[in-house]
Amino acid sequence: MTRSLVMAPRWAGSPDTDFYPWLTAMLRTPPVLFDDVRTLDMPTPGAPTLDGWVSTLASAVGPAPAPSTVFLGHSVGCQAIMRYLSALPPGHTVEGALFVAGWFEVDTPWDTLRPWLDTPMDFERIRAALRRCVVVLSDSDPFTSDWRRNTRLFEERLGAEVRVVPGGRHFNNPQEPAVLEALRERFS
Repeated sequence: MTRSLVMAPRWAGSPDTDFYPWLTAMLRTPPVLFDDVRTLDMPTPGAPTLDGWVSTLASAVGPAPAPSTVFLGHSVGCQAIMRYLSALPPGHTVEGALFVAGWFEVDTPWDTLRPWLDTPMDFERIRAALRRCVVVLSDSDPFTSDWRRNTRLFEERLGAEVRVVPGGRHFNNPQEPAVLEALRERFS
């Protein structure tokens, strides 16, 4: 069975920004964890919409992805993945998800972000769809300064294992070793 890693980028991100190209290259060198690694090119990355991003995920991996699928979301990409997972058929599971700089609340929301914050999610269904959920947060994220509350929300809502990276900001660097480490440690 093919083991896939599917990445959903951050707000205004694309397959060639941030740590995505580096991570893809690192995951193609031994030890190889995934047979297929891809970062999705999401529609209107500067103004993501719920329907646009969730439907892009559904088009990319289908209405019921292989059980060996691992998702990696970055910021709003985490939101898109969670909403996609909540729509999976009852009883369907995937190997897991790694959420990087994920959030349920933002310090200063802007208008186009409101739908992501105000539209409810089925946390029970998301939790049931994931055999493993790992979250990498920072204690210095400029968008979600209350990392303790963010940690608690991921633990309570999704039963996630949360790792806090000191000084990680929003994980927008060309290389993010903490992300690679989390994948290698928790999804080997």
